[in-house]
Amino acid sequence: MEKVKNNLLEDNEAIAIIVGFVTSIGILSLPNGVVKDAKQDGWISVVVGGVYPLFLALLSIYYVKKHPNEDILVLSKKYLGIILGTICNLLFLAQFIIYFIGIASGMSNVYICHATAFLTPIKIFIPVILVATYLAIKGVKVLARINKIAFYALVMFVLTLLTALQRGNYLNLLPVFGSGYKNILKASLESAYAYGGLEGIFLIYPFMRNKDKIKTVVLKSTFILIILYTWTTFICIYFLGYKVTSKALWPVLLVTEGVNLPVINSFRVIFLFLWSFTIFRTLGDYQYSITYILGYVLKVKDKNKIYWVTVPIAIYLFLKIGGEVQRRAFLGYIIPKVTLFNMAYVSIIAILIFIKDKGRK
Repeated sequence: MEKVKNNLLEDNEAIAIIVGFVTSIGILSLPNGVVKDAKQDGWISVVVGGVYPLFLALLSIYYVKKHPNEDILVLSKKYLGIILGTICNLLFLAQFIIYFIGIASGMSNVYICHATAFLTPIKIFIPVILVATYLAIKGVKVLARINKIAFYALVMFVLTLLTALQRGNYLNLLPVFGSGYKNILKASLESAYAYGGLEGIFLIYPFMRNKDKIKTVVLKSTFILIILYTWTTFICIYFLGYKVTSKALWPVLLVTEGVNLPVINSFRVIFLFLWSFTIFRTLGDYQYSITYILGYVLKVKDKNKIYWVTVPIAIYLFLKIGGEVQRRAFLGYIIPKVTLFNMAYVSIIAILIFIKDKGRK
């Protein structure tokens, strides 16, 4: 019992790991996606898109209230039946595999373009996946501590973008709402997809020590994510203008060129180092989630055996994705479907919980 208690997550660890599920490659590329429709109002679309993570946060509060010690995998079988519940759990697993491969591939592409052009993608990917697997093997408690450190690194490199305010132009943000409400709402869908990964909260809330603090934890996490994504999009538009932002694959990296810090010739190197640390922890979170779900579905107690299967499969899938254009085309096709399934999945279970609870009363 003492060992179980020591593995429970404190409130700040839970916040860090929830934020870690979401902030990855998207923090570099999101501004590029939203400005194509919303133009100078892209940052507003990011705020509107925050409705999706807020929706998931509110549902997780309800889940914990009714079933504090049962995650979504257990509740799926409990309310949907063994067969349908298992199928839904496998579909829920698929999103973590997709995000894992997509993030690792994106990291490889960023480094080849901006740091290590002399390396091939596979030479970057293999060490990355091995580090992520090592972090996942250590368990949720160690993973949460890594997420805490990475969270501070994330805050550091986001705050350094403040120096870009000196060289930007507020006219790049005007006129506010000039792109039209329809375009703002259309772009908000793109930002909603960028918040993908928050679904991991439905796996980790049973590990929280203070489940009565779930409301504070998930709402803080959600607002931190919205602020981080809104700020990075805002500074890209303010510094670059929406036209340049729409043409750059990773506009945030262009902004780092305008960051002037004493003694440092190129801040981009420091920025990529801090960003890489956040990527490793996100991949560790996803690798842990993949193994956790597979272990539950296949009823495998020794999770280490699953890693011997997932690592070769991940390498194979990575080689199939291709370059950045192909990666974004694939994710652009599959992520909307994944998001729609997740919304339906968690909502249906919540409705069934409500109906059963009401019937019991």
